[in-house]
Amino acid sequence: MGNPKAFLTIPRQEAGYRPIHDRISDYSEVEQTLNSRDRKLQASRCMDCGVPFCHWACPLGNKQPEFQDALYKGKWEEAYKILNETNDFPEFTGRICPALCEKSCVLKLSMDSPVTIRENEAAIAEAAFREGYIKPRNIERNGRKVAIIGAGPAGLAAANQLNGKGYTVTVFDKNEAPGGLLRYGIPNFKLHKPIIDRRIRVMEEEGIHFKMNNDVDVRQLPEGFDAYCICTGAPTARDLPAPDAN
Repeated sequence: MGNPKAFLTIPRQEAGYRPIHDRISDYSEVEQTLNSRDRKLQASRCMDCGVPFCHWACPLGNKQPEFQDALYKGKWEEAYKILNETNDFPEFTGRICPALCEKSCVLKLSMDSPVTIRENEAAIAEAAFREGYIKPRNIERNGRKVAIIGAGPAGLAAANQLNGKGYTVTVFDKNEAPGGLLRYGIPNFKLHKPIIDRRIRVMEEEGIHFKMNNDVDVRQLPEGFDAYCICTGAPTARDLPAPDAN
């Protein structure tokens, strides 16, 4: 914890949105980002609580106090390594996560002014790509093959984890490009699709194979694999059985 009193002297500062006259001319992301100095100041507001509710509330179990401290100290690569221990794709979650960590932040509960955890996470991920901290790994293969059915968030995360453990991974998906709802459900103004493509390129360079336009029947799985991981998600919405629901 670099600055134990920062939360008393530094107000919460969000990056905000691009000016309207800019964003009406394209479909790109509307959220802006702070400069490095202001971003580090926002990270300094983390109090490193004895009982970090943010850590408990995060579905991934991210270590928010630890990567906030590294960010505050300007240790961007260390911040990314801490974040990547629990999060395969912080560049996605830093944009689209509802930030349950912020809802449970002690500064939210006591002052209604939580640490900008989600924005800090996105900034760390972007710095990692920009500075070359994220690069293809040289992975020793264990001789086993795994087929993953579905190239959505779950399928991509499973592929990334299994590939890192030495399995030869092939991902099948019915769509023409990987991403699932990241690509086909979330609009560009929230998650620009080149962000997905950038990550897919890293995964391909690491040896993960993507076979798109393959609508696999889970009752007739492709042959030649030692294991299968079904990650088809829930693409069919649940109907509301009520009068005049339409």
